[in-house]
Amino acid sequence: MTHGETYYSEDEVLWWSKGGKLKGESPTRIAFLRSIIEEAPFPLEPIDHRDPRYISSIRYNHCLAKDDEYILFYYDLYKPSEEEELKLPEGKKYKVELIDTWEMKITKLGVFSGKVQLKLPGKSFMALRIQKVE
Repeated sequence: MTHGETYYSEDEVLWWSKGGKLKGESPTRIAFLRSIIEEAPFPLEPIDHRDPRYISSIRYNHCLAKDDEYILFYYDLYKPSEEEELKLPEGKKYKVELIDTWEMKITKLGVFSGKVQLKLPGKSFMALRIQKVE
């Protein structure tokens, strides 16, 4: 992961080029992201958006997964909203959570199997965390 903080500083040092002390809310946001990644099972692999195992009507920018046990969709600037369809494997249950990376909040959406209709808030920088339930 990286961070391109560019706050003005009297010494004209930009964090992304020389390091130093992070300003603003950056350390808190980086810690939030780190906690999400540290809770994930490893190894995670990047998944192409055309991979038939992870197709959904939701357009996502990035996806990491570990087999069918853990999937993390990140939407970046895309603002998923309304009724979005997600296709989970039949016969298996999955806990689905909405992660608001800007507000640093995680909302439980429920436990699902098969085709799922999700109502998402229409905001940028959202993610879905999908975890298989035993």
